[in-house]
Amino acid sequence: MIVDLLIEFRNLIIQGFLTTVKLSLIGIALSTIWGFIIGFFRNSRSEWLRIFGYYYVELFRNIPLIVQIFFIYFSFNIVDVFPVLKVVAKVLHVEDPNAFFSALIALVLYTSAYISEVVRSGLNAIPYSQIEAAMSLGFTRLQTIMYVIIPELFLVIIPALTNQYLNLIKNSSLAMTIGVAELTFVTQQIDAETFRGFEAATIVTILYIFLTLTTSLIMSLVNRWVSKNGRRVFA
Repeated sequence: MIVDLLIEFRNLIIQGFLTTVKLSLIGIALSTIWGFIIGFFRNSRSEWLRIFGYYYVELFRNIPLIVQIFFIYFSFNIVDVFPVLKVVAKVLHVEDPNAFFSALIALVLYTSAYISEVVRSGLNAIPYSQIEAAMSLGFTRLQTIMYVIIPELFLVIIPALTNQYLNLIKNSSLAMTIGVAELTFVTQQIDAETFRGFEAATIVTILYIFLTLTTSLIMSLVNRWVSKNGRRVFA
């Protein structure tokens, strides 16, 4: 029975679930920030920033995520390159910091490339006349971005942004290939010990559905709130 398996391996499943949540939440936050930056680079007046943004997107979007994970993990010890990650690993209670942060960085680089395209499309959907009107009223470029562009941008891109967040949650399962003990890794571990792979996969599938549906619900509420209050909050 699935319930028996869930009770017997509850600690292992909880650990895998928490690892997936950590990868997903941190990955979503970092890829959103970096994706927005790259998206603005793509629409920048600076030719060098546009070129950088273009090649960044083409590079990381067209290399399979699993290849990026392997490259980062096997090329160097990420914790030695960024010693501060050792402190972060202790705070997050990460057992294998090198594997965890290698997978996380790969997820951020890959997902941010797609998010930047979402941002770029959203920026292109904003009428330039609104930007001209803001500039004519004496707004600086930073004020125009904060009070005109960003509120309009969020009204446009939240549905597409939600899709990228869901993809990141699902793509986090690839971290198992370098030994990160997330949900998919837990499935294989339980299967190896009990030969009850179907039941283990069913439990993990339910947990993934819970994560993705929760994310969709939160983003739907955010979308509804932004639609009603976004302009007023930023104004």
